[in-house]
Amino acid sequence: MLTGSRLCAAAFALAAFTLSLHAETPAEFYRGKTVRLVNGGAAGSGFDLYSRMLAPYLEKKLGATVVVESRPGAGMLIAMNHTWNSPPDGLTLMLAPGEGAILAKLTDEPGVRFDLTKFPIVARVNTAPRVLIVNPKLPWRTFADMIASGKQVQIGANGKTDAASDTSAIMCHAMKIACKITIGYPSSKDFAHAVETGEMDGTILVEDSSARYAEGGQLRPLVVTAREKSQLMPDVPTIFEAVPERIDAEAAWWLDFREDVRKIGRLLIAPPNTPADKLDYLRDVARQILTDPLALADFEKKQQPALYGEPKEMAALLERLVGSGLSPERQKEVKFVITEKYY
Repeated sequence: MLTGSRLCAAAFALAAFTLSLHAETPAEFYRGKTVRLVNGGAAGSGFDLYSRMLAPYLEKKLGATVVVESRPGAGMLIAMNHTWNSPPDGLTLMLAPGEGAILAKLTDEPGVRFDLTKFPIVARVNTAPRVLIVNPKLPWRTFADMIASGKQVQIGANGKTDAASDTSAIMCHAMKIACKITIGYPSSKDFAHAVETGEMDGTILVEDSSARYAEGGQLRPLVVTAREKSQLMPDVPTIFEAVPERIDAEAAWWLDFREDVRKIGRLLIAPPNTPADKLDYLRDVARQILTDPLALADFEKKQQPALYGEPKEMAALLERLVGSGLSPERQKEVKFVITEKYY
């Protein structure tokens, strides 16, 4: 026969068991909630367009309202710092500039208030070749023309690790081109416009943005800055095809190093300490979206192609790039080229 205390204990255990049977699943948690998708790009920028492209797909899969929250500035460090300090409740995501964040870490960018390796990665959304684009009124029809001109190339960018400026710096260093990089433009849209007006000679953008400007005739693409050709602009040569005679082993190291960073691409991340069950659910949702043939066709149609990357693969690559992969001497050299040489 059970005593009163034993009866209470049994009743408590039964209640706990009953609750466990009805524990809220992540799918139930997200239904009807509002999810913030933080975006560090200005309106009309590549990151803004990708965020707004993803939002309705996330809404449909999660059964939630997805609000794109723009926090532009400081090469997207403002948005990264904000996400780092956001509540880890599963209701905040960010489309982050993985490569820019890596370079901010390697160059000891003073605005960094986060540890890149501690952001939970949901998925890589996209990575794409970068393209050097110039004002079409310039006489340069090819990359070789630009080099042969001997002119100091005026390049516009946002910040020293915004992907446009650092890729430009590494390209100029590898190819031994005289360049002057001007930073401070609010977004890629603004420094691309500076190239259109002739305020700057050129800049470097991802292929989807470059293709939009090239199709409209506002800017002229000269070269893809790595070994991989652009799917959107297959007629644009790679830098290895355009001037093979100028690429020795050292030049190839620099170009390939920046290409490894590029592979990180645009990352969908969550704040640190996001609950594991919600994170796993978000990862599964992202994988379904980014591998769905119908969704991929839609993204291609919008000239915003997706290229899914597994979270574990991206985390391992991050660890190599910001860990002990570079010697102290090489890291010092990378920092000098990116942050000092062309300013």
